[in-house]
Amino acid sequence: MRFASFIGAAAMIVAATTAGRAEDTLRLVDSGEPRATVVVPEDADAQTAAAAELLVQYIERASGAKLPIQPDGKPLDGVAVHVGLTRYARALDRAWDELDADGFIIRADPDGHVLIAGPTAWGTEFGVCEFLERYVGVRWLMPGPHGDDVPERKTIELPAGEVREEPAFFSRQMSGFRGGAQATWTRRLRMHGRVQFHHNLQRLFAPETYTKTHPHFFPLRKGERYLPPNSQTHGWQPCFAAEGIEDEAVKNIIRYFDENPDATSYSLGVVDSSGHCECEACQALDTGELNFLGRRDVSDRYYGWCNRVVERVLEKHPGKTFGCLAYSEVAQPPSKMQVHESIVPFMTYDRMKWIHDGLRSEGEQMTRHWHATSPVLGWYDYIYGVSYCVPRVWFHHMADYYRFGHANGVRAMYAEAYPNFGEGPKLYVALKLMWDPGQDVDALLREWYERMVGPDAADDLAAYYAHWEDFWTRRILDSNWFTERGQYLAFHSPGYLADVTDDDVAKSRQWMESVMANTRTEQQRARAEVLMLAWEYYEASAVAHSADRMARELALETEADALAALQQAERCLAAAERRVELLMDEFPKHPALEHSLTFERRPRLRGEGWGTALVWRLFDWVKRSEAVRAAAERMAESPRESVAFHAKALLRLADEDLAPISTNPSFESEDGARPAEWSIWLRDGVGAITSAPEAARTGGQGLLCRGIRRGGPHQTLDVEPGHFAGVAHIRVPAPVAAGATATLSLTPLDDQGRNLPSLSTTVDLTESGWTQLAVAGPIPAELSGRAVRKVRLIVIFDSLEPDDVVYLDDVKMVRIGDLPE
Repeated sequence: MRFASFIGAAAMIVAATTAGRAEDTLRLVDSGEPRATVVVPEDADAQTAAAAELLVQYIERASGAKLPIQPDGKPLDGVAVHVGLTRYARALDRAWDELDADGFIIRADPDGHVLIAGPTAWGTEFGVCEFLERYVGVRWLMPGPHGDDVPERKTIELPAGEVREEPAFFSRQMSGFRGGAQATWTRRLRMHGRVQFHHNLQRLFAPETYTKTHPHFFPLRKGERYLPPNSQTHGWQPCFAAEGIEDEAVKNIIRYFDENPDATSYSLGVVDSSGHCECEACQALDTGELNFLGRRDVSDRYYGWCNRVVERVLEKHPGKTFGCLAYSEVAQPPSKMQVHESIVPFMTYDRMKWIHDGLRSEGEQMTRHWHATSPVLGWYDYIYGVSYCVPRVWFHHMADYYRFGHANGVRAMYAEAYPNFGEGPKLYVALKLMWDPGQDVDALLREWYERMVGPDAADDLAAYYAHWEDFWTRRILDSNWFTERGQYLAFHSPGYLADVTDDDVAKSRQWMESVMANTRTEQQRARAEVLMLAWEYYEASAVAHSADRMARELALETEADALAALQQAERCLAAAERRVELLMDEFPKHPALEHSLTFERRPRLRGEGWGTALVWRLFDWVKRSEAVRAAAERMAESPRESVAFHAKALLRLADEDLAPISTNPSFESEDGARPAEWSIWLRDGVGAITSAPEAARTGGQGLLCRGIRRGGPHQTLDVEPGHFAGVAHIRVPAPVAAGATATLSLTPLDDQGRNLPSLSTTVDLTESGWTQLAVAGPIPAELSGRAVRKVRLIVIFDSLEPDDVVYLDDVKMVRIGDLPE
């Protein structure tokens, strides 16, 4: 089906069914015996042939009967099951050209013919999947050997009549799946991306060629022509007003379609990361205003250029589709033109944020605005799974906005998914809704729970996911992590774990243990074990991260308090180590949990330092309490590497006066001025740091820090790889603003001075005498694939009010040992 014919499909019925008389039933398998033959076209392509094999495979798994497959035109006995456009299918007047390319017809005639076919091999494949779900009862619950649920059916039959289906969203795509079992699973759930739309102008006008032949195609910046070095360079856009740039684009795209006749779409997506041309001709095409994201609106220059290019390409290659990204400076619809009907702008936004009423209202208004300008829209979403440390689910909210999108011109869906199937039915429901957003979410969920772990365990599994759905659709709105700014939530930041309570963890474990106990079959238990393994990772993440909260909140007034805190510290450190073991060692063994997360790309999720903050609150207690010291010494013998290391570091720092590798820890100076060895960083210049005698813990002066929004003193040091510790002392002479914190950090830097994953400890600032902050850990020669060149020792104060004061003194960095060979 040509894309243009989908434009008028807003009111199209997704599925239509006609039924014959009840007695007109065609039986394919009778009491375990085959009564049908699968017929494929004589010239069947590989995909159609594979669809026929899929049909035979699952019917045999359900019934024990293996249906034979034969090419069209040979004599046969019994019912003929036509898979694909056989001669029988083509002889039927079924208006194949009016059916979407992914659509299909399932037809059973009383004369002994069953048809499963679409206008393309994709439609035929999806028709087979629908047949297996509808008439055999198959469900593909999750990837992997235990993910298929195939009920035993010794007799398989279907009534006479016809089912005609096509998808509500013609393009349905998610990214981040691993190959193999995960890719197969997405096909069974009918995922099929049909529009190219990602960043592509850097390939259309490859700098390796065009900076030499057409340098004027590249942007002016502050009067200078910017020539990117290669097509991997981001942060620039073509000059859309450049002479000849439209002709060159048309020539290149026509050549692409000439060389790739089966290609149905081409991406006009802008280069990543802004960088639009500042020449007078380009700017004359703009509105001169900011768009709804607060960026310069350049939509008129860009979409006008796209329209002209597309119109000319379609003269040679009619029926092609052109996708693009409606984001950043081109996020808003153009004001002076309609977008060509063959262009699909993908609006980029994390629509989980629409749980916020104001953001939803704005998003819906912008979608309507776009649809008034562009007949067909795409939505680009961020539904990340594996980068989250508790199950991130919002089933009902997702269904709500899918329905809204379909009612307002959205016909293509894309999401950055990067799944963790510990989120259970999230992606199952999402893909079902992408085919038909009118489905009953509660019915989908209930069936998934029961088919997954059995009826006896389903209620507890449902309660578990309902609990986390409530967390992500209601409670998260009160979190400091949730932000109204930006196009997506901070999936790289685990800050939401601060809002996960001990009760959340305890209840979730109780539900999951009950699920395990109430499964009744080997298959159900195997599936529950996968979900339980995922829960153990979530649980370990929440427990490890809770150390920071406890370190800020605990009042260590008695020896008993200190001993209890040390016990909690050991638990949190062990959990931090366990979560990495699970993610890196255990998950890859399971197709449903195998993931694409790398700590090099998402260093904040490594959990480096999770669990350590509580240890360093006990520094003074180790020095003055024999019982606390003895407990720390027992910790130092732990088989858990992280537990033992931090206990040993705590004891060594308490016992030895290690020489610092940093300079002037006490902030002394001859003239009373701020010491030259320390640099000062104050974000936005807010706050002040001065030398003052009253801020001294030792020596003649310390630093008086007043009204700092975010910032503090720092030194940058040359270090060899090893284990290091940082120590600082703070005093809060009078109450300060709630939420004010101090962070001590050892931040490795690469050869360009960029921050690498750091070691840090954060505490709440409350009125107190001198209190020690400490942090310790390894600093290797390389982090995140980049060489460590230096380390920044820094104390960061955050969220002080203008008159809030904190004293700081005796800040140092010490080496406490070498890295193991």
